[in-house]
Order: sequence, then structure tokens, then C-alpha cells
Amino acid sequence: MSAKPQANSILVIRYRFIGDTILTVPFLRNLREAYPDARIDVLTGPKSGEVLDGCPYINSQIIYDTTRFHKYDSGVGKTRSFASYVWQLRQPKYDLVFVLKRSFSSSLLAFLTGAQRRVGYALKGSGQLLRNLLLTDKVAWREDIHEVDSLISVLEAIAIDVPAHKRSLESWVSDSELAKVKETGLLDSTLAANKKMVLIHAAAAHPDKLYPLASWAKLIKRLNQELDLVPVFSGDKQDVALYQELAALSGLESIALNFAGRLSLRESMALYSLMSLAVCVDSGPAHLCAAAQVPTVAIFGPTDPVRWQPYGERNAAVFDSSLPCRPCNYHKVCDNRECLTELSPDQIFEKCLNVYLT
Repeated sequence: MSAKPQANSILVIRYRFIGDTILTVPFLRNLREAYPDARIDVLTGPKSGEVLDGCPYINSQIIYDTTRFHKYDSGVGKTRSFASYVWQLRQPKYDLVFVLKRSFSSSLLAFLTGAQRRVGYALKGSGQLLRNLLLTDKVAWREDIHEVDSLISVLEAIAIDVPAHKRSLESWVSDSELAKVKETGLLDSTLAANKKMVLIHAAAAHPDKLYPLASWAKLIKRLNQELDLVPVFSGDKQDVALYQELAALSGLESIALNFAGRLSLRESMALYSLMSLAVCVDSGPAHLCAAAQVPTVAIFGPTDPVRWQPYGERNAAVFDSSLPCRPCNYHKVCDNRECLTELSPDQIFEKCLNVYLT
């Protein structure tokens, strides 16, 4: 463990997806506590960085917009070059840079800022030697702990102790964002009847994460019949038809609320804050719901819940622990995705019951 460095100006490099970005909040909160008077800037993606809007622990976001290879990194106007960011990030004269990504380019960018201390993950393998040499303080990257705890380990490497009770998630939504959700009119009858709602996020960018619609329908029907929860669907415009089919399969077309394609990311966060329960595939919204302090259950197939389950005591991951092939992280040895196609809706309901009644 290195000694805690002195720093007046700090950069955190974390241009990642929505879930990765919101999981950085405990890191940022404890970084601010350790450096109450320092300037703290965060390098974020053009879309995913929106989840940090209103974060009181940072001074500003710098939007990193070079590739747009993912729908959650869709910037406005022309992309920028790597060199333009090097020039921009040299101007503040950062004392300390945290590299919370594991790419060569992020470590190179940290080096080129001119900061004397550059803290990040050390990766194994001869191909990582140059990348690791660009860092002054190296932290072993572990895949057997949650991503939140992995990020905290970077702080602990420079003598910033973070006990378990200081690792909670949080998020921020504004009154105007909540108002935008209510302006859709979809919530009117539900709120008037004082009904509680369950967020259902069944859409995923990767098809191997999808849970079968017929199984979803059974789960949603049971959540409604036994817990009196109104299903609320979230997603992009392209997911509208999926949720229409899901509402029909569950027999709840008359009460289901389909917000797919109607809300911005920030407005979706406001919607999530109104939920009493959330059930999601392994996705960014699962982490956003957990950050909003909504009891959350995430359904896992090929991915690893040890690293990516919704963080916090009132949240849970559900998966088939009897399958020796999972998590395969998309390196499939099967034809039918048994990890999800054979996962019982009843098993998921029991997890929902546990977190909802806790």
C-alpha cells in the first residue's frame, strides 16, 4: 500500500457503460471525503455519464467521445480525436489520476496528462507490461469480487480506508425529471389508486442475456396476483413491441404501463425511483434501480453475479447454480442457453418475495 498522495486536482477516468458508471459513485463519495478541498473531474461517456448528473462529489464531467461503438455512448456532433483529449487534459495540471478502466489507451491518456501519480489496475500477461508501466501505483485486478469493491480497492491502494458501511450506492433525480415522467399521463390511474409498481426491464443489448417471454409473463402475473404490483416496462423505442407482447402474454394489458421509448435516461432514473420493486435482466437499469434504493432482483445467465449483481443488502441475483458451465461470459458450450431457458419463474418470484418483504 502506498501512502496517500497530496493532491489539489484529481482526474478519474471512467468512460464506460451505464451500469459501470453508477457503480463508481461509492468510489467518488469516498474520494471526496479523502480530498474535501480538491478539484475532482470525471472522464465519462457521452450518454452513460448522464447518470452522474447532480452528483455532489465531483466538480465536473469531461465527456469522452471518440468511438460511439455502443448505443449508450452516442454523442452529439462530430467525434473527437484522442490527441484533442490529451491537449485538454494537460491544461488542469492534475496531481493525481485514477484509471478505472483496463485499456491501454486509458493508461496512456493518464500518463500523457503529466500527473505525477497515476493509480490503476495491473493486468497479468506480457502484453500488459507497457500498460502497467504507465501507472505509478498498481492495483491487482480481481474478478472474484464485486465491481464496487474492486473500485474501492484502488482507493485502498493509496491508504484510503473504506469500511463496508461506506460503500452504498446512491443517485440523484430532480423534480423536473419526475415531472416529465408524470406528464406522460401513464401513471395517473395507478398513482390515483395508490397502487405499488414493479419495474420490469426485460430488454438487453446482448441476446444471450434475454429471459424467455413466456417465463417473464408467468412471473409478472404472479407478482400482480400475489403482491398486487402493477408492472411497469422500461426500454428503448425498439423495445415497445416486446413489451406489448409481454403484456398480452401475462394477460395484464389493461394495467401494464409501457414506458419504452418515452423517456430519456435521466427521466428513466426518475421513473425507477417511484418503484416498490424492480426485476431486470443483467443490465444498467438493474444498477440504477439499486442506486435509487429500490429492492432489485437481477436475472443472470452467462454473466457473473459475483461481479455484477445489484449492490446492496435489499438486492439479489437469481441464477441456476446447478450448471457447471455458468458463468461462461458468452463463451457458450450449449445450444439452448439452459441457464435462462430452464430457469423457473417460481425461483425468481421467491427472490422477489425475499427482497420485497425484507
